[in-house]
Amino acid sequence: MLPIDAGSSARSVLLRTSEPPPEPHEPHCAPAPGPAQAPGLQPGHVDRGPNDFRLGLQGPDPDLAVGGSHDEQEYQRDQTVRLAAYAAASYESRWIPGSFRYPADADVSGILGGLKPNTPIGEDGREVTHAIYQSRIPSASPQQVFDHWVQHPNEVFNAGGMEIRPPTTTLHDGRYMLETGGTNAPPTWLPVEIKVDPLQRSINIKTLDGHVLRGEQTFSFRDDGCGGTAIVQDARFQASSKLVGDMQKFLPISQGQHNAWQHAHRESYEQFNGDRGYSGIGIPLVDPLRQLGALGGQAVGQIVSDPGRAVDGGIDSLGDLGNLGLDFKGRIEAWAADQVGGAAHWTFDRLGLPGGAQVEQLAHGTGQVLNAVEDTAGDWLQAGADKAGDAAKSVVDFVNPFN
Repeated sequence: MLPIDAGSSARSVLLRTSEPPPEPHEPHCAPAPGPAQAPGLQPGHVDRGPNDFRLGLQGPDPDLAVGGSHDEQEYQRDQTVRLAAYAAASYESRWIPGSFRYPADADVSGILGGLKPNTPIGEDGREVTHAIYQSRIPSASPQQVFDHWVQHPNEVFNAGGMEIRPPTTTLHDGRYMLETGGTNAPPTWLPVEIKVDPLQRSINIKTLDGHVLRGEQTFSFRDDGCGGTAIVQDARFQASSKLVGDMQKFLPISQGQHNAWQHAHRESYEQFNGDRGYSGIGIPLVDPLRQLGALGGQAVGQIVSDPGRAVDGGIDSLGDLGNLGLDFKGRIEAWAADQVGGAAHWTFDRLGLPGGAQVEQLAHGTGQVLNAVEDTAGDWLQAGADKAGDAAKSVVDFVNPFN
C-alpha cells in the first residue's frame, strides 16, 4: 500500500480549487432518432443544410414504379395531358398585364371538383416508394411551426416552387391546384386534396386524378426533445401512368419532388432562425424559350449519364404518345358516328320514316367498334415500342465503354 503524503495532497487540492472554472456550456442535445433513420430506409440525395434535413427511402427511386391497371394508367395519362395543357396556359398567362389569368380561379375550382383521389396502389417498398422527409427547427415550438404552415401556406409552398390555385391566405380542408414551372420543372398542375388536423398538428395531402404521381403524405409537427420542432413528412408515391414513368428518364421527377420539399422545410427553419425573406425555388417569371433551354439541359444531362436508359425511354415515350394519339382518334370516330346516327334518327323522324332508332343504334355500334380497334392498335404499338426500347437499351449498354 502506497503511503499518503498529506502535504502533497493538500497542495493538489489547493491547485485544483485555484484553477479557473471551466467555461459554461449547454449540454449536448441529441434528439431521439426519427423515422428517417428507421430500418429499411436508405438515405436519399438531399442537402442537409442548417435544419438537418434528411430523407429516408424505401422502394424504387428515381425510376418510380407505375401504379394501377392498364385502364387506370390510361385514364390517369389522359387526365395528366389535359391538365398539362391548362398548366401551360396558366403559367404563361401570368405574363399578360392586368388581372387576366387563364384558366380563371373559378374554372380551376370547377376542374378540381370533378377529380377523384388517386392514392398509391401496391406494397410499400415494391410498387410504392415510401419516403420520410425530416428536418429540425430550433427556437420554435411544434404549435408555432404548424401555425406557420397553416397561416402562411404561400410562403411555404412557394419556396418549394409551387403556386397555390385558387389562391388562399390560410390552409384549410379543401382541394387545391399546385402549379409548378420555371427552369426546374415544366408547367405542371398537381391537383391535391388537403386535410388540416389542428388537434393532432398534422396536414394530410392526397393526390387527385391527373397528378403525375399517385401519392399520399402526412406532415407531423413534433417536439424534437431539445426545445424545438421536428417536421416529419411521411410520404408514399408512385408514377400515375406509364407515360410519366417513361418521361422520368428525361426529367428528374422524383428528385424534383425531393428538392421541392427540401426548400419548403428550409423556409420554415429560416422563418424562426434566420432569413425571413427566404424564397427557395420561388415562382419565377420565365419565358418559354429560356424554360425549354433549361429543361433541355436537364434532359441532355440524363441522356449523357445513361445513354441506354435514355434510348429506352425515348422509344417507350414514342409508343406512349402513339397510343395516346390512337386512343384519341378512336374517341373522335365514336363521337362522329354518334353524331351521324343522331342526325339520321332526327331526319327519319322528320320525314315520318321508320327505322331511325335502328340507324342510330347501328351508327353507335359502329363507332364503338372503331374505338375498340384504335384502342387495341394503340396498345399493340405501345407494347411493340416497349420491346424495341428494351432491345435498344441492351445494345447501347453493350457497346457503351463507360457503362
